[in-house]
Amino acid sequence: MPLDGATQTVKLHRLHENCTGLILAVSGGPDSMAMLHWYARKNPAFPLYVAHVHHGLRPESDEEESTVVAYCNALSLPCSVFRTDVRAEMQKRETVESAARRIRYGFFRTLAAQVGASHIATAHTGDDQCETILLHLLHGAGGKGLCGILPKRPEGDFTLIRPFLDCGKEEILAYCEEHGIPYAVDQSNDELTYTRNRIRHLLLPEMKKINPNLRRSLCNTAQGFRRQHEALSLRAKQFLDAHPDGLPATELRALPEGEQGEILRQAFEKFGKTLSFEQTNQGLALLKKETGTVEFDRKYQLHLGQDLLTVSEKSQPFPPILITEETALLPDGRTLTLTKAVCDEKNRNSLIPAKLPLTARPRQVGDTLRTPGGSKTLKKRMIELKIPSHKRDKLWVLTDGATVFWCEGVGFNPETAPKETEEGYFISLSEK
Repeated sequence: MPLDGATQTVKLHRLHENCTGLILAVSGGPDSMAMLHWYARKNPAFPLYVAHVHHGLRPESDEEESTVVAYCNALSLPCSVFRTDVRAEMQKRETVESAARRIRYGFFRTLAAQVGASHIATAHTGDDQCETILLHLLHGAGGKGLCGILPKRPEGDFTLIRPFLDCGKEEILAYCEEHGIPYAVDQSNDELTYTRNRIRHLLLPEMKKINPNLRRSLCNTAQGFRRQHEALSLRAKQFLDAHPDGLPATELRALPEGEQGEILRQAFEKFGKTLSFEQTNQGLALLKKETGTVEFDRKYQLHLGQDLLTVSEKSQPFPPILITEETALLPDGRTLTLTKAVCDEKNRNSLIPAKLPLTARPRQVGDTLRTPGGSKTLKKRMIELKIPSHKRDKLWVLTDGATVFWCEGVGFNPETAPKETEEGYFISLSEK
């Protein structure tokens, strides 16, 4: 039982390309122990390192750790063990499973950095792939979710690989039996309280009665979706790279809706936000309008105006800052500089009174500036100047507490300008 599927997966997806060292994530179960033996037999050109995490969740964890350490010693492979208490490390709104995964992969990345390894391997199998596809389908996943588990993907600064994705569970158990590989059995895998276990023990057996080749069929489905998504993702990335300052709405509308959605998803991923199916549809609905703004999670927003679609984090008004000197560092990281000059006929409308202290703050309801056409609120002036709504609360206002002297992007208040021969301040804002 040579596990030919693993050999084919490694070659097909170039899993070992540019590998300087490989972290083998070994839990002690049959899949990961088989992977450990398989790589040890291959004796690859790059060094192997074994990583095991004791999650502190089950009494059997001690035995699993001992099994892994002992087998690594027998194979003369270095083994690093990380002990943790997952329940004690859980973050707000985090499940035990997600906390365990976060901690586990954090350890893998840390170890890889320490030993200079470029790749991390996990022993996900074709059966895991089936379960994942069905789990995503039950939760309403789109095309990306139906790609299932990827054979190769980035994991921080490293490459995560799954060489056993084309191997079945029965094949792996036979491999362990043939080579006398010890392994532990996780009893929690039989508990039907977990959705994945219910899929494994209840749903999949019934589906296999209809299609005995279900694993191959679902893996082929995932591969088909993956190929389509790779092409779609590449086109979306090229569109985003070509328009770094905003997405031209007219060009975007001319694209197929699927490509529009992928562009929106990638645009938000740059801010660490994953759009749901419903949120993607909200963005597509906005694109059909002339102007508007859609907010997501009270933190991110999509704005359409002047034929430009922009993605940003929702502006959080900066706190007011008291300006007591002619140079001040503002909360947004920029530097405000006040430069004295004598007022004359040419510069009169470009100066504010040369008096300190001043207050720098975002706009407030009721703020007004004089214009040649009379007094207008800052909001109205910003609309006239076509300043996008999502940028308005990020613009600075200079005031003495009663009168607005200047607003970034709008201009100066001519009513407060110094008289000729009096000193005033030019205003400049440095970039971050």
